[in-house]
Amino acid sequence: MNKRERGREIKGRNTKEKQRAKIYIFTEGDTEEIYLKHFEVREYNAEVIPKDPKCTDAVGIVTRAKTFVRKDQLDLELGDRAYCVFDSDPASNPNIQLAFDLIRGMYDEGLRCIFSNPSFEVWFMLHLKKNIPYGLTAYQMKAQLKNELRQVFPGYCETTDIYHWLKDKQKTAYQHAKYLHNFQQKRYEKVLSHECNPYTNIFEFIDYMESIKRSKSFGDTQQAD
Repeated sequence: MNKRERGREIKGRNTKEKQRAKIYIFTEGDTEEIYLKHFEVREYNAEVIPKDPKCTDAVGIVTRAKTFVRKDQLDLELGDRAYCVFDSDPASNPNIQLAFDLIRGMYDEGLRCIFSNPSFEVWFMLHLKKNIPYGLTAYQMKAQLKNELRQVFPGYCETTDIYHWLKDKQKTAYQHAKYLHNFQQKRYEKVLSHECNPYTNIFEFIDYMESIKRSKSFGDTQQAD
């Protein structure tokens, strides 16, 4: 697939139909995929790329996304981006700094990351409370979330789709995530690291998706970061 056309002339009119920025999402786990597939709607124009069983760690996901971006030539003027979604997890992602370095090297070509420490469930927890436990493992964070949700979703597990229940709490979660980001920036030299726990930068993704949704001229979205 080559760079998409910026628009097409409408017969008999001196105008063009605006195209929308396209967002491509590469995920690591089921929880992230289930949640982020809800952005595959017209307002956001996102597409979750099916997982590749050969690319399950952070470096593998970023390398795959890098190849995709280079091949498919994102329309940066239109606002296209590709997001790599992965957790800290030192066991499966020992070379996580390499993943971050690869993303930084592709920043000007539209590559970004959604990073969670210790797991994506940090974002879900921030819908429920401002202050979440520090230093938990991914297993402990998931157990904590399950405990918090037990009255609403007694059978909750990692593949339970709770997007619509979380949706009306998203503004609160966004504020909590930004607060956590600002707080952790004062404590750690690098928030994108194994050491900065808990952490998520998904609020940046939410910001960008909302800018796409709000924009009347979709070519303006590249200004939002």
